[in-house]
Amino acid sequence: MSDTISRMGGMVTIKSQTTIKTFAYQRPSILQDVVDVADDLRSEDAAEVYALSGDTPKGALIYCYLTSKPCMTMVSRHGYLMGMYGVIPEREGVGRIWMLGRNEMTVDKLDKITFLRQAKIELEKLRDQYPLLFNVMDVRNKVHLDWIRWMGFTVIKKHPQWGYEGRPFYEFVRI
Repeated sequence: MSDTISRMGGMVTIKSQTTIKTFAYQRPSILQDVVDVADDLRSEDAAEVYALSGDTPKGALIYCYLTSKPCMTMVSRHGYLMGMYGVIPEREGVGRIWMLGRNEMTVDKLDKITFLRQAKIELEKLRDQYPLLFNVMDVRNKVHLDWIRWMGFTVIKKHPQWGYEGRPFYEFVRI
């Protein structure tokens, strides 16, 4: 990146070593993201992970990181991690979509708006490989319910008991 400034009637180009992001973005996840996201996971997401699997946030994210195609990390315009998402292939054309967020995910209004807009674009890219996407979610996790509805998923069933803790879970799908 270079900037041009005026100096005593002449033009000078300055090479910059840093790139400033003006919007939240996503990139392929790295193993360190698992640690960073797990350490500050939203309490609702941590409760959902435990209710479903009995696992810790770190354990669940390691599993997702190793099995997802793709596994992506959301980064704020300020450079902090907002969360991770991905799709775990189940069989040809079918994937289990997931997302786990940090507390910072919903703090910055511009980052949140950018994420929501970009998420729909990224979902369409995923649908090329996975025409059928599904998963379950803890009924208590209102942010996830709002997100799946925003993304065009349909809740197809409420299971009164599901997972490790036997809590109510919604099953959702997008075809």
